[in-house]
Amino acid sequence: MADVRVRLRGGPQDGHEVTVSADPSGKPIPRITIPARTRNSQAVPPLLAYERRGRLPDGAWEFRYVGTEA
Repeated sequence: MADVRVRLRGGPQDGHEVTVSADPSGKPIPRITIPARTRNSQAVPPLLAYERRGRLPDGAWEFRYVGTEA
């Protein structure tokens, strides 16, 4: 599987870019989760959920923030 560039929109990670796996057709996985940053290093951070929305003119894929998971 190839990797593709993803731009995150909304939520705490707005504007960040990450690389995710793509399926055989070249589309990135439909949903990703990223651990939220916490001040307490002993705490289990919630997961920030982002879902694939579409491809941007520069070739990156856009993922929109949809909420958190425990």
